[in-house]
Amino acid sequence: MKKILIIAAVFLGIVLLTNLANRVPADNGSGISFSLKAQKVVACSPKEIVLVDPHQKATRLDKDDTWPDCSAFQPDTPEDFYLSRGAKTKFERRESTAWWRKAM
Repeated sequence: MKKILIIAAVFLGIVLLTNLANRVPADNGSGISFSLKAQKVVACSPKEIVLVDPHQKATRLDKDDTWPDCSAFQPDTPEDFYLSRGAKTKFERRESTAWWRKAM
């Protein structure tokens, strides 16, 4: 009888802890990371940026506060952008595009 009560108490404790853990809101992490390679900045404003790849396909992104000032981008210089998606696009870093990627 004692064993049954202990097992029942442990089971109810696990159910209670699971219920409490499910009520805790998830943190709003930075989202899914992605990269855009060999992109040129064609338009930039405080709220959005437009990038164009070597095949002339444009990508418009809503910016958050992590992006550098628009004057930091050279319009004719292709760069690799490393970003993450959340409510808005978060800037992680950028690098110079490899020479062989510029030629593609």
